[in-house]
Amino acid sequence: MQGKTCEEMVMKAMMILGLLLAATPAAAQAPNTLDLPLSIDLARAAVDACAAKGAAVSVSVVDDKGTPLVVLRSPASPKPPVAAPRKAATAVQFDAPGSEMEPRQKIDPAFAALIAAEPERLNPHAGSLPLHMDGKLVGGLAVADTTHETADACARAALAKFAGKVR
Repeated sequence: MQGKTCEEMVMKAMMILGLLLAATPAAAQAPNTLDLPLSIDLARAAVDACAAKGAAVSVSVVDDKGTPLVVLRSPASPKPPVAAPRKAATAVQFDAPGSEMEPRQKIDPAFAALIAAEPERLNPHAGSLPLHMDGKLVGGLAVADTTHETADACARAALAKFAGKVR
């Protein structure tokens, strides 16, 4: 061991491992994932965008499987936050914005049947957007409890604030 004790070698190895872990960016540990801080920021930006328009809303951000990460509801929102998670999950399942799916539901019987088969999970209305990082679907954002036009505008405004991180 050339003058070094086993304990010294273990300590040195642990220090090197610690330095390597500390130098590894979080993004490198979990590439192309939607993290909780960004999800909270996206949801808050959507609530704020709608508040600026005088709309009290519910907002949800879901992961790439459609599972809610964040659900926010303005205290003055007229409804419980049910539609937003469903709209966001639908944006993920079909990798499409609600503004495209809503008219499709009216003219495409097969698509309408898919939606009707899961009414407790899916809602293809405007105000929902799929979220992508580096070309990969990572989640969905949705605004609910206002007009579909306002919801869509608020979701798009929120997403625009984070265009460098998620699209």
